[in-house]
Amino acid sequence: MRMTRSRMQQRRPECGSTRQRKDSMTYPIIRDVITYWDRLRADRDMPDRVEIDPREICDLLSYMFILDRTRPGVVRFRLSGTHLNELMGMEVRGMPVRALFELPERERLMTNVERVFAGPAAVHLHLEAGGHGRSALTGRMVLLPLRGTDDTISRALGVLTTDGLIGQPPRRFRVARADATPLLSGKAVLDAVFDADRKNRGLAEAAEPFRGAGPRHTPGKRPRLYVVKGGKP
Repeated sequence: MRMTRSRMQQRRPECGSTRQRKDSMTYPIIRDVITYWDRLRADRDMPDRVEIDPREICDLLSYMFILDRTRPGVVRFRLSGTHLNELMGMEVRGMPVRALFELPERERLMTNVERVFAGPAAVHLHLEAGGHGRSALTGRMVLLPLRGTDDTISRALGVLTTDGLIGQPPRRFRVARADATPLLSGKAVLDAVFDADRKNRGLAEAAEPFRGAGPRHTPGKRPRLYVVKGGKP
């Protein structure tokens, strides 16, 4: 019996190899990226984009990305880790950040993304996906501004982690909650981000410090970022 492409896709099993667990994966990655960014900026409001060194965060690269804001309301992925590609089923470099979100969510998303550059602020998005026969998927996205060589704020360092089965891509998200932390020189962002999270969840979980490299990527796969041809990070 010949099976059509659409029926084959409907019966395609969801792969469990990309599942992450909150207690062992999701929050430590978020914490490590924020702490790395905090360490780079020292007593400034934000680090310079040229200070980002992939060699120092090689075990986190799969979940990281850099956004490029070309004009108000237009923000694209300049660099992207492999986890984002898995979620979309394609390379996301050059794509607008709103492509990862459902259509009704995009206006709210961009309002929060603009806060990163205009505030400037650190933005923490709580994400969810699923429904219509798709498996439930939750995620966390944190966006941290970077200062350019011309002293403008047009780039942002980001991290996205998920919990659940990715299944068949593309997976697009809804914004369940958004928290923004204004940047103050000399004041660490890590505690502020997770304090807001704990207040909303009613928990008293202490933020853990950055511990450096660890084997978080899938064995046999080399984590990396993808750069837009002809561009610089």
